[in-house]
Amino acid sequence: MYAMFRKKIIFAFLIFFLFSSSILINSKIDMNEIKPNIFLPDIKELEIHYPPGYSLGSFDTYIQSKPYSPTYFTSISNQYESTVNSQSISILIDSAIYKDQIITDIDQYIQDLDDEGFTISSMSKISGGNPDEIKQWIKNQYNLGSTGFVFIGDVPVAWAEVSESQFPCDLFYMDLDGSWIDTNQDGIYDTHSSGIGDMGPEVYVGRLYASTLHWADEKEMLSDYFDKIHRYRTGELTQPWKGLEYIEEDWYNMDVYLNMVYNGNISRHDYGYRTTAEDYLEKLDEGQHFVQVCAHSFPGGHHFGRRPTEAVTYLHTYVYSPIDRSAKILVGSDDGIIVWLNGENILQKDIYMGWFPDRYKVDITLKQGWNSLLCKVSQENGDYQVSVRFTDSDLHSLTDLRFQTNNPEEERNEAPFIRSWLINGFHQDTSERFWEYLTTNYLRVDEASIIPSEGEIMGGKTWTTYHVGYPYIDLDALEANGDYGADYAFVTINSQENTNCELWVGYDDGMRIWLNGEEIFFDNRYGEFIADMSKIPINLKVGQNHLLLKISDWMDNHGFSSRICTSDGEQVEGLSYNPTSEPLTYIGEWLIAGTFENPNTDTRLNIPYIPNEHLLRPTAGDTYSNGVWEKGIGNGRPFDINSHFDHGGWVFSETIQDVDPPCLFYNLFACGPGRFTDDNYLAGSYIFDTSYGLISVASSKSGSMLSFEDFYEPLGKGKNIGDSFKEWFEAQAPYAQWEKEWFYGMVICGDPTLTVFSSDPPKISIEISNPTNGIYLADSLILPFFNPVIFGNITIKANVMNPGYGIESLTFQLNDDIIFIDTDYPYEYCIDSVLFGKQKISIIAQDSRGQIDEKELFIWKFF
Repeated sequence: MYAMFRKKIIFAFLIFFLFSSSILINSKIDMNEIKPNIFLPDIKELEIHYPPGYSLGSFDTYIQSKPYSPTYFTSISNQYESTVNSQSISILIDSAIYKDQIITDIDQYIQDLDDEGFTISSMSKISGGNPDEIKQWIKNQYNLGSTGFVFIGDVPVAWAEVSESQFPCDLFYMDLDGSWIDTNQDGIYDTHSSGIGDMGPEVYVGRLYASTLHWADEKEMLSDYFDKIHRYRTGELTQPWKGLEYIEEDWYNMDVYLNMVYNGNISRHDYGYRTTAEDYLEKLDEGQHFVQVCAHSFPGGHHFGRRPTEAVTYLHTYVYSPIDRSAKILVGSDDGIIVWLNGENILQKDIYMGWFPDRYKVDITLKQGWNSLLCKVSQENGDYQVSVRFTDSDLHSLTDLRFQTNNPEEERNEAPFIRSWLINGFHQDTSERFWEYLTTNYLRVDEASIIPSEGEIMGGKTWTTYHVGYPYIDLDALEANGDYGADYAFVTINSQENTNCELWVGYDDGMRIWLNGEEIFFDNRYGEFIADMSKIPINLKVGQNHLLLKISDWMDNHGFSSRICTSDGEQVEGLSYNPTSEPLTYIGEWLIAGTFENPNTDTRLNIPYIPNEHLLRPTAGDTYSNGVWEKGIGNGRPFDINSHFDHGGWVFSETIQDVDPPCLFYNLFACGPGRFTDDNYLAGSYIFDTSYGLISVASSKSGSMLSFEDFYEPLGKGKNIGDSFKEWFEAQAPYAQWEKEWFYGMVICGDPTLTVFSSDPPKISIEISNPTNGIYLADSLILPFFNPVIFGNITIKANVMNPGYGIESLTFQLNDDIIFIDTDYPYEYCIDSVLFGKQKISIIAQDSRGQIDEKELFIWKFF
């Protein structure tokens, strides 16, 4: 009778919970279906920035050197028996390196893992190999209990393709129940779906991959690495318990959540003007426990710019008018701006919006002679641009104005820029030939002797007259941002007499120059535009002189500036040009002071960073509180303030090897450093053949980690790198297309079993792994739910996340009464007593030195 009543009660509860949970279950299914349509968050995309001569390693190159073949696994017996166990891992070792010292190193590694509570489920050597068979081996070990995998040496790489990008993809090995398809049978997996399970990982994989690094012998680097992780585990290798967040300006306000591990022990550097390659290396040299860096990169290095964020910059120039006149000033600005003319505030807009030409039109009076024009421009992030020009009342440009940057009371007239040229180009080449652009004759005639005319065709391109109303010749404006090649620029200089003078040029990237058929300059460089950076002594003959420039271009900006002047930069009299330079319109030459940091938008534009700012009358080289006035030359429509500061800087793999940073862990929010199949990949250079580096979490393609809290939260709770990485990957699933583009290249370079801990005694930590939120019947989960609801028996299970000094015991309590003390793995206890309603489950763990960790769980149990 009682048994029948009990069955009816259980049946009633099941009907109730099935009905009430159906909405939740359906909602979850709907969310999984909807998620792939979620748009990319408003975060600046990572880009691969790499120097000339470098190209990404390809699948074809990889497979030629390491062709797939049948896989031969050889089991290696494990002499150790684990006594403290909460995690099971498997190790796969390239048979070519499993010899001599490496065998001893791995024996010590296994002993260290055993001491930390790991079980070595399987350890095998591998010869040959292909991704499908390796994945099947992983599945077999997973079915035997392994949730973590360590690949040592050249374990074959699975490649994937997303949005036409091909890259090494360890997610293929981590996701065991998803469907991966190579649709065109080219060896690259180009389709990924949930298959019989989901798209997220079931296991983690970490790689000790050093064969592509050329700093030392592979086995020597691996042996040194094993010694490092042993010394870290035994407390011999330490760094101060602090984290570094080094964030380039494109992500200056992005939270990376490293504080979830290090609490207040975080140093954050995200002010764009100061996040430079040199400064980054200085911060590393201070010694860091964990480094989170965000920078545009390539597999062999990081690129750092200097574009200001949350700042103010002053721009000043002098304007000469031959008469007193009424006029208009037309201004565009990104972001806010204050304009003073001869000390009078004529415009103030404290707003944040993008640049638009001639947005503000103000009636003004120009006095006869020199006028002082000062602009104060605020900046939040991103573009930083301004444009200024003068017109009459009908908005016609004033063609009789002159401009100069230095105070006319102190210096004579400055030399004008040559603003009209005959241009021939763009001559497209290939990326790998950058250093040959300047020596390749694209015109197919004698370059030195040419005297072209407008409309003449050479090298398949037409010589075209190009006029600009500002100093910078923006070649990108002519060729729709062409990359990988070169342009020619020609001008005839008419001189009234033989003259010794100088040719001052600036260029992006390199430049070669001929004057009257003679080569006078060759700088085969790679780098940003800097005005007047090269000053070349020249001899102009009376009459016509023919000047030919050849300008190379790698990627991004492409242009030049040129002027003929005395050695002091003053105007050379008696010169004229063909094509004739048109009058200046938009101002493209300023004296610049700044930047001045201020994160407060309410006060940013209004604080006088230089005393008596409205009365400033500077000359290049004049000092102010934290710098000197510098000359900036560029396009005038708009003038790009960023370009004045953004001269960049590289931290290459070789740089890391040279400086040997005293840092332990790295998370590289960067494109490509985890591309371990490329020579001297950066993530490997941080941890191999260095004194401190242990782990690099990185990407093998463009994109990287987002939702950092999903990684740092478990890491801060004592979980190892591998488990934290797996939880992060799981939390992002299922993956929309943009998430595949961002995340699929993510890899762990180094030992994934390492836990982040300070030099203090290792803390003990546990978690209750069963039951989870759901409805259980007869000790089996049948439905998800908000809380654990139990019908019948239930097995309480615990995982040891960190064993401290070795687990002595786990005490299980029910409503504060001890019900079981467990001293051996697995740590679990079955509650089979009849209970009704809310129950408190407690588990107290103690290590050999008396450290304690306690976890609680409330369940609802019936019968």
